[in-house]
Amino acid sequence: MSFAANEAEDVRASASSADSGALPAGKAGASFGSAPRIRAILRDFSWAFLGLAAVRIWIQCTIYDRYAFTDAGLTSVVINASRVILTAIVVAVILKCGFPRNARRILSWFSVSAMTLGSVLFLVDAQLHPGTFDALACILAGCGLVWGGGQWMEFYLRLSPDESFFYALVSLALGSLGGMLLGYLPERVGAMVSVVMPTVSFAMLAWSLRLTQGRLESGRLDPAPKDTRYDDEPATTWVRLLLGLAFIEFAMGIARGFPHGSSFELAPVFQTLHQVGVIGISFAGLYIVLVRNRFMRYSTLWRFMLVLVAVGIILLTSLNWYGLSLGSTSIAIVNTVMLSVLWFTCYDIARHASVIPYVFLGVVWSVFLLAREAGRIFVMMVPPHDDFVTFVDVLMILALTMSIAVMFTDRIPVKREMFEGLRFDAGKLVLAFDALPAVSVSDGPQRVDLVQVYGLTKREAEVIDCLMQGKSKAQVGRELFISENTVRGYVKNAYSKMDVHNKEQLREKYYRS
Repeated sequence: MSFAANEAEDVRASASSADSGALPAGKAGASFGSAPRIRAILRDFSWAFLGLAAVRIWIQCTIYDRYAFTDAGLTSVVINASRVILTAIVVAVILKCGFPRNARRILSWFSVSAMTLGSVLFLVDAQLHPGTFDALACILAGCGLVWGGGQWMEFYLRLSPDESFFYALVSLALGSLGGMLLGYLPERVGAMVSVVMPTVSFAMLAWSLRLTQGRLESGRLDPAPKDTRYDDEPATTWVRLLLGLAFIEFAMGIARGFPHGSSFELAPVFQTLHQVGVIGISFAGLYIVLVRNRFMRYSTLWRFMLVLVAVGIILLTSLNWYGLSLGSTSIAIVNTVMLSVLWFTCYDIARHASVIPYVFLGVVWSVFLLAREAGRIFVMMVPPHDDFVTFVDVLMILALTMSIAVMFTDRIPVKREMFEGLRFDAGKLVLAFDALPAVSVSDGPQRVDLVQVYGLTKREAEVIDCLMQGKSKAQVGRELFISENTVRGYVKNAYSKMDVHNKEQLREKYYRS
């Protein structure tokens, strides 16, 4: 029996047991390796797909001081303020002029350069004259990060919900593992690592897009959007989601500088607890959704986050060292996990809306950063007096209560349940495995459908076919009864549509294995 047939048989068994409400015999303790959904994802696995972990390691080293403290104080505020300003500009330009591929490429190169130069300046500043390049480094780092992480959405939108969920959480866990290891090394090592991370992320993204291009051409990959159901969603839905996010982030911004505005130093054991907590939550989410096939409601996930924040705030109000350490750790865990929650939320909405994905991504991240840094600035300005500490306590609890009031419901969104794509559908998984060709050594390269995949005209496809048979432009012209100049025109149009620049690139996109 072939690989595909084996996989399909396993999925049918899972589907049958799911219908009966029990796990398959011998699989009561289902592991990651035995789960059909995980196996389906790992079939096309590449380490390059985990490139978001490099971005997160850079963020930890550059913006949050490897989480040795709750944040880097004013440095974090300035970097995030720069991010919000540039994000607003980029969103405005996208809405007015669109976002063509060339513009995305230019922005990618700018991001890599700005993030790298920012890291270099931080490193030089720390080693030579502290404070000399601090402001410039903050602005460059913040502006570079706007697209440094956002550019990965193009890759994620090529993935199925299961794959996107898997790579988002594994990248988060891998980033935490890297951050935990760097936390035990000298600060200078972390600064040097942050210098190379933007280039590593950029290279991994380029490779990921290239790998998934083959799946796109073969029809095994459906690009977003899948539908536009969110286009009819009432405006109140998005207002409530953004308000709920703003309130919880404002409370967390205050908590990061509680009680007197300065960053709280975390002992190594609490730094480790933070990173291990994130890794544990990431793999718990993967196990619940992709192994046990349980649907995770958006509202349930949000309530879990609110509970962790509430626990953190309660511990902070104890004002003793252990309470402050545990409370700060709880807040740090939520802040880190929130990155993946918001990322997958933006991915889910982008697949079911006609709006340009980067617009919603920019709006969500701007609200996320603005609210949090507003809370951070507020607590910096509060006088270090016990009466004011009580006032800050009340304000954090009030902001958390407002977030609960806005988000504590299963009724939003209205048109489509958030994360619906993660519901287990055994039928679709069986079809996916059944559709896999049996592996055969005799299988050679096959021509892609140039008209369907790249939008070439029939005549352009004929010209490219002749070229790929080794014929010259003059021979192609004689065979098709057209001039050599006309042939050149068809080739130029085809190259543009296929986004290739030479014969080698053309050959790679012309064939599929």
